[in-house]
Amino acid sequence: MTAASVADLESVVRQDGAPDVALANFSGRLASDPDFRPRLAELLDVLDGIPLIMLSDSDETVTALEAIRQGAQGYISTTVGLTMALEAIRLVAAGGIFVPAPILHRMIIEQSRVPDPALHAAFSVPAPEVNGKPHLTQLTPRQIAVLECLQEGKPNKVIAHELGMRESTVKVHVRNILRRLGATNRTEAVCRVMREDN
Repeated sequence: MTAASVADLESVVRQDGAPDVALANFSGRLASDPDFRPRLAELLDVLDGIPLIMLSDSDETVTALEAIRQGAQGYISTTVGLTMALEAIRLVAAGGIFVPAPILHRMIIEQSRVPDPALHAAFSVPAPEVNGKPHLTQLTPRQIAVLECLQEGKPNKVIAHELGMRESTVKVHVRNILRRLGATNRTEAVCRVMREDN
């Protein structure tokens, strides 16, 4: 199945027989690109648990590590051969994480030196902790931002405008928030979170 846009991806994910793995082509976009993190976060939120493999023309260590740190489960650069790419997809489908060996090798070498701040940030993965609220550790950063807007009673259209996303993406976030919090509607989700404040 293919999806040319996030909206297409939303409909693919909702279908019966949703894919076991999703591949997203990021071309030569690097972690330093301001659109990198928001675009990746949006894809991961829409996929909601379907493993994502990033396809990239770059084999930059920091970009690969940032992709994995953000939640991608694979990073395949165009330097990887077809046989290895197919094995990488199988590995991710089975629950593993794939990063090409040359990138891992550079990572090990760079880690032994004094790391630059970007590489250091890519290595540090904080433990899940959201204001001591156990429910919130199940949510992605974008879902938490949407939930905060729900707590203020904002409609989807306003949330979409404030967070720089499409209204359809907000609806996906709300649906996923409700499911992860075990709530049947927006009000119940907000009440569950507010109870944890007490």
